[in-house]
Amino acid sequence: MKRSVLGIIFTLIVTMAAMGAGQKQTIRVATQTLDPKKSVMLSVIKQFEKDNPQIKIELEESPGNDLITKINTDIMGDNTPDIFTFWRPEAKWNVDKYVAKGALADLTDLVKTDAFFKDLFPDYAWRTATLSGKVYCIPRLNFYVEFLVNKKIFDANGIPLPTDWNKLVNAVQQLKAKRIIPWAVDTKEGLDDSSRLFNAIINRAVGNAKGLELLKGNESFLQKDVMQALTYFHQLVPGNAPEDASTLDFNQAITKYFNTGKAGMLLGNAAQVDTNLTAEIMNDLVALDFPLTPTAVIAKPSAEQDVTNLVYVGAKGYADKNKQKYIVELVKLLVGDATAKRMAEEERAIVPNLKVVIDPAKVSDLQRSASKLAKNAPGDKWLLSYAKQKPVNDFRIAINEFWKGQVSPEQLAQKLEDALYKK
Repeated sequence: MKRSVLGIIFTLIVTMAAMGAGQKQTIRVATQTLDPKKSVMLSVIKQFEKDNPQIKIELEESPGNDLITKINTDIMGDNTPDIFTFWRPEAKWNVDKYVAKGALADLTDLVKTDAFFKDLFPDYAWRTATLSGKVYCIPRLNFYVEFLVNKKIFDANGIPLPTDWNKLVNAVQQLKAKRIIPWAVDTKEGLDDSSRLFNAIINRAVGNAKGLELLKGNESFLQKDVMQALTYFHQLVPGNAPEDASTLDFNQAITKYFNTGKAGMLLGNAAQVDTNLTAEIMNDLVALDFPLTPTAVIAKPSAEQDVTNLVYVGAKGYADKNKQKYIVELVKLLVGDATAKRMAEEERAIVPNLKVVIDPAKVSDLQRSASKLAKNAPGDKWLLSYAKQKPVNDFRIAINEFWKGQVSPEQLAQKLEDALYKK
């Protein structure tokens, strides 16, 4: 007896559905290049694939800041990865444009209703992850700026530790007199490490809120309090970097000058510093609060700190009901306390996760001391967070000229005024 046409069609539909059910779902994950031998993130992704054989992870890696170009290109081409790690949701990184294009999943309901995210991160981390009242990303890594001093050098030369402003100025002068480089820093074009001291002084002398407005171009650098801050900057900076600072990045400055005891102090991103310090030099170092300026608008030393790396989800992938469950599951693994603990202990990463209990044997006394200072300090947002690229480039040039002693505080104020202030 011949089968009916409807019966044949039904059989085909069932067969095709069964075939589709057996096919792997592909989840695209974009991130910076991962070390195949050491990366915790890579091992988490591989384990996820083993636990979910129906899922294929397509890993798309880009070296360093090339990830910015890749994500820009993907999103403008309507090809947003399902999951990607990226910088903060700020205009500087084009995230506002990603949102406007509808490329990013709105994760607000997820993080507010899923018990996994309850009390997982501090309030400031969620504020950073929020744009226009909506959560578009999940915090993954932190940074804070730490002030490290080579106590061995200071003790050997009878220099008091720089625990207040006068002692800090004295330390710079005494180190230089003894042919010790005061600051392990780079002044290479296009980098921001040479502005860390500027940021710390501005945050103390005029406040972080006003400092952000200065860099946005909404406040004048010729105001009296700003000019005073630049005179403080002048007491610490000109001629006090390595002679070849303009050819170095910060990693190289640490390795060449701080690890070898040729420089006495540094102020920099702890995540970057900690991965470059040798075990030997850590025994010689002490972490301190960067002192308040003589005229300060804050009552206690603050620290520049924020979430620096977050996990984003593509809107199309998240809308796919066949993939959403697995995307959420992988995101949770990437930001959860087990992965955060491994990141902190194995990679010396700084994590915002509040539930992590780090094995004291896995981190140094110096790291514990520095992180405790940062945790107890009021948090300052990075001053360049909202600045536009062209003014930022001019800002960097002016700061580096100042390090070289080529301009006075008054000239620096005018250069910054010309570069940034929207008259």
